[in-house]
Amino acid sequence: MLNGMKSRFAGRKVFILSFIIGLMATTIFAQSSFDKEASGFHKKAVMVCGTMKAANPTEQQVTNVISAADDELKTLTQKFKNNPPTEYKNDPLWASYFDDFADNLTLVKTLAAQKDYKIAAKYCSTFCQIFGRMHRNNGTVDLTDMLFALNMQMKLTTDMANAGNMKLAKENGAMIKKMLEQTTEKVKHTENYESQFVSIHKTATEWIKAIESGDAKAANSLYATFSADFPKPFIASM
Repeated sequence: MLNGMKSRFAGRKVFILSFIIGLMATTIFAQSSFDKEASGFHKKAVMVCGTMKAANPTEQQVTNVISAADDELKTLTQKFKNNPPTEYKNDPLWASYFDDFADNLTLVKTLAAQKDYKIAAKYCSTFCQIFGRMHRNNGTVDLTDMLFALNMQMKLTTDMANAGNMKLAKENGAMIKKMLEQTTEKVKHTENYESQFVSIHKTATEWIKAIESGDAKAANSLYATFSADFPKPFIASM
């Protein structure tokens, strides 16, 4: 069962680039009332990831954050799975998003129970991918989706640069520059958020320049800074 679930979610990674392209072509909306409620589960899922990526988390710490996410998802599912809000009422995939959330949480739980925290943490981003797919399909993409996509593409492109694939890294860098511009524009229309965005915007801008100049070492160092600073503004956007 575990291997089958790993294969199922690993297969979704094939669609990451199309998700990014679709995100860039999508009009960005403010969060719907459903998504404001769903942010409770989203935040707790992100906390699961953060806890398992931390240095030497205790078994109790991991159990607590997973349990909190599980409880939040059960509440959300009971309220909305068979009762889609107006923004999502025409989506035939609506109920399947909740099944996907539950399946991924089961996978994370199973790996965490085996104390495979490093492996389990790799599947935490799937929660954000499911939210992104739901929002893209229904025209409800928000700032959180944009930030997630920005971080994901910066990580991928940094890895390309580190591997010596600077040609494709530069091509990706041009796309990321456009993503950063769109995200910055959205931030300007998000109340009380600009101050949260300042540090990661500055680092992302410097990172783009490093990629454009072909400086893989600088890009790697700058992404490390960006990655360390990213969680706080990311959670604040939810």
